[in-house]
Amino acid sequence: MLHRPEYMKATCVIGIAGYSGSGKTTLIRKLLPALRKQGLSIGILKHIHHKLKIDMRGKDTDLLYRAGADFVSAHDDVQGFARYRSGAMSLAERIARFPSGLDLILVEGHKDVNVPGIWLQTNTSGGSGRRSGADKRLIVFRDDPQYHVRTLDHILLELERYHTRRPVKAGLLIGGSSSRMGQTKSLLKIKGRTLATRSFGVLSDVSEKTVLLGSGQISGSLYAADRLADVPGVHGPLAGMLSAFRWSPDSAWIISSVDMPLMNKEAWKWLLSQRRPGAWAVLPKIKGSRGVETTGAVYEPMIVEHVESMAADGMVSLQDIAKHKKVITPMIPESLSHAWTNVNTPGEWGKVLRHI
Repeated sequence: MLHRPEYMKATCVIGIAGYSGSGKTTLIRKLLPALRKQGLSIGILKHIHHKLKIDMRGKDTDLLYRAGADFVSAHDDVQGFARYRSGAMSLAERIARFPSGLDLILVEGHKDVNVPGIWLQTNTSGGSGRRSGADKRLIVFRDDPQYHVRTLDHILLELERYHTRRPVKAGLLIGGSSSRMGQTKSLLKIKGRTLATRSFGVLSDVSEKTVLLGSGQISGSLYAADRLADVPGVHGPLAGMLSAFRWSPDSAWIISSVDMPLMNKEAWKWLLSQRRPGAWAVLPKIKGSRGVETTGAVYEPMIVEHVESMAADGMVSLQDIAKHKKVITPMIPESLSHAWTNVNTPGEWGKVLRHI
């Protein structure tokens, strides 16, 4: 597997390369409907050898560009476009111009750049001498009747591998004092361990790294843990979530509240098993409940831009995230549903202690 440069970390980038006339654009046109059926959001970066024409001379957008704007974006209610000065911009800089909300970016051309993917050969008799750029790419021959199917299978396999390799971190929302509980929930104890300590340990078993989110009180055993302050000007759990996303924007994040005393490793493993390419968040649902579980959930990097927009618009209800078309809400198995039990009052805490 090739080492992926920095610009490939958040979104899977796959190249479709080959010599001029090999049929790269035709292949991509065949692939796009099938990829869309997988629920994927796809970006295309195409290298054009002749002078690019994307705007009509004399239109407002053209006049603004010619007047000196370095970046012009225009849109209507259906579509939009962007025009910018590229110069000697590297591939990494071009990829950085793409929005974060993409599952896959296909790079057409750029045959001399080491982008993992496909090398399209015109025919099987083309000879090995014309494959200088294909040594680390899958070679596909256009005269193979199933060449587009073979390419699609390769892309989906690489996308799945990339998705599986994405680091998974965990953020434990410890909050502050609770008026309904009458005491700090993070310091409640089960068998001599605080809820914060217990939850931190469970999350550490299923994630690459666990961090504390918020200003709540903690016990001595957690003083050495990484702790992120809430994003200023944002209220509720959203402030902690955004802090986690900004700290490690290329990771998938498990977001858990500290007041889930029955949460366990098997429940988290089930949740993580629901992840798939094309799904930007997994917000599970308990049978019979009205909403979804937003702080016993996992979020992918692609959802961050949407969540940032929510915060900027003053929206604080995490339930609104579930309205996004790329969010899935699987039903929690009944055998695991108790793990999402929240405690907010002394009465609820008493029930949990009796259950344990």
